Amino acid sequence: MAKASKYIDICIQPIPKKLLAEYRKTTKMIGQILVKYGALASRDYVGEDKNATSLVAPFGKAVKLKKGEVVIYAVAEFKSKKHREQVFAKMMKDPKMKEIAFMMDEKRMLMGGFELLVAVD
Repeated sequence: MAKASKYIDICIQPIPKKLLAEYRKTTKMIGQILVKYGALASRDYVGEDKNATSLVAPFGKAVKLKKGEVVIYAVAEFKSKKHREQVFAKMMKDPKMKEIAFMMDEKRMLMGGFELLVAVD
């Protein structure tokens, strides 16, 4: 099994379901740029288990999920917080970032950096 990252950035956000294909292209480009500049990995997940209300409902409520939207959980992995800051600084200077059309509602996003506490591999 892969060694656990020591630091991750998490973003939880609503995306209109009809824009999911476009979001996939956009987030793939962002992920490729992150990895190009040193991120260990970039992954996005879409909440789809409608029976997992104890897990999905808090996210949906927190981002004020509307009809026709899905919850996206995105995570980027780094060696450390300092490493994340170095990668982001390089990423933001990349010319491709100007081409990316962001479709996120920043007022409804949850974002944060997390340091590894426990890993069981």
